Amino acid sequence: MSMPPRPLPLVIYDGECGFCTASMRRWIIAGNGRLEFSAVQDGEGEAYGFPPDRPMGAVHLIEVDGRIRRGAEAVFRMMALCGSLAGNVAWRMYQRVALFRILSDWGYRRVAERRAALSKMICLRPNRPEK
Repeated sequence: MSMPPRPLPLVIYDGECGFCTASMRRWIIAGNGRLEFSAVQDGEGEAYGFPPDRPMGAVHLIEVDGRIRRGAEAVFRMMALCGSLAGNVAWRMYQRVALFRILSDWGYRRVAERRAALSKMICLRPNRPEK
């Protein structure tokens, strides 16, 4: 299946999750127009296999060439694309250091499994950030 090319990378996240939307607010600002952000519920990810009525389980980054990254890999790549120095370092380490990649993926899964509880615990509402 050929993925449609994009003018900018696209971050797809769960717009019904307060933890996810709060995280995206920060990166929308930090990205300063270098990436696009869309809640899966908005339907923009449908062309890439993310229907708005099905949970994603992780944040996804769709590169301009159509390559799809998920979870910790997507987060570190997004941070690097946003111009974060720490993101650049984490992205390079994720690519080159197997133990860092394994631990990052494990940590991402643990947070993702608890995101609903985290949203409640820190009183985050799932208001979608402005694009």
